[in-house]
Amino acid sequence: MESLGQNADIWTNEWKGLSAESEIRMWDYFGLRPWILKYTPRFGKVLEAGCGLGRNNFYLSHLGIDISGIDFSAETIAYLQKWQKQHNYNLNFAVGDVKKLQYDDNTLSGYLSLGVIEHFKEGPQQVLVEAYRILRPGGIAIITTPNKSWNVRRTRLLGKIKKPVKKIIGREVKIQPFFQYEYTPNQLASFVEASGLTVTEKNGADFLYTFTEYGKYKGNNIHKNSLAYKISPMLDKSFFKNYGAQSITISVKKENIMHCFLCNDLSVEKKTMNEYNVPVCKKCQNLEISNFYLKKNRTGFTVKYSIRPMLLEPEERICNFCGQKYITHPLFEDFGFTKNTCTLCLTDPQINIKLSNQNLKPVWRSRR
Repeated sequence: MESLGQNADIWTNEWKGLSAESEIRMWDYFGLRPWILKYTPRFGKVLEAGCGLGRNNFYLSHLGIDISGIDFSAETIAYLQKWQKQHNYNLNFAVGDVKKLQYDDNTLSGYLSLGVIEHFKEGPQQVLVEAYRILRPGGIAIITTPNKSWNVRRTRLLGKIKKPVKKIIGREVKIQPFFQYEYTPNQLASFVEASGLTVTEKNGADFLYTFTEYGKYKGNNIHKNSLAYKISPMLDKSFFKNYGAQSITISVKKENIMHCFLCNDLSVEKKTMNEYNVPVCKKCQNLEISNFYLKKNRTGFTVKYSIRPMLLEPEERICNFCGQKYITHPLFEDFGFTKNTCTLCLTDPQINIKLSNQNLKPVWRSRR
């Protein structure tokens, strides 16, 4: 039986019910932004394998990142081509197969796979080996899947209880076609390591989303006075993060000599990876921003979520970095940062790395 998660028509219909705007406006409905922004390479070419409606591509392009996207839904890619022309973007989107990428060996600096590899019934091995192939020495892979969260475990337990009861009372027990697996952080890391990549960070996260699942994805149970809002930030910083909604791995294509994450020089020796989660050359180890990538430092939001804030209309501000006046973005608002940053400063790697590690403002809006 075909995996529903690998049926292009199902995903085409799913994306038809949404839009690039709605995906952008929901911001941190999925709480993955700290890892995406911290670890997406600022130099070289980056691919999002399974880009959907492209919200990560459009966002990261504002940080000066050279990113492309592929998806197996031809209709979705056609939509993105039309949408980006209407909104003055010129990104590379193409129909593609994540198991057979049209890139040469050792060419990309970054690879994003956000909620994709869990949909292969045969397992994610072929997809991950392909990611390893195309990454250059020192290339970074950011890979996420659904976790075996407390709510997933609760749902499965209820299903096991209901099944024999239904048989006893003579009700039909429907066999659900395969859609996806859920992997714990350790399980995901094992798959990634088997591909040849070296995992430098593995995490469970996004406890707030587990309550969204529990609330049947409507979000009515997510508000400032809710239990979900009050306890999720604490749980994300504790052992219980391993029961959050997402499993995340950051991994590196480790070679004897690698490209530096912070300056792009092909000069990083393998031994420096004992101290950092990404390749950092000797020169860049003197930079303040290199401290963000020390193994001892934690990734995650540093301030509380803003729940369902009003849309920010374009307004004039003064950039905290260059002192120039600018207008906030009509769609990306303040780019989810707590510091005012003009479009030019936003593309400076040292500035956007600092913003991504110190000044993230998590915003939760309902997806639909």
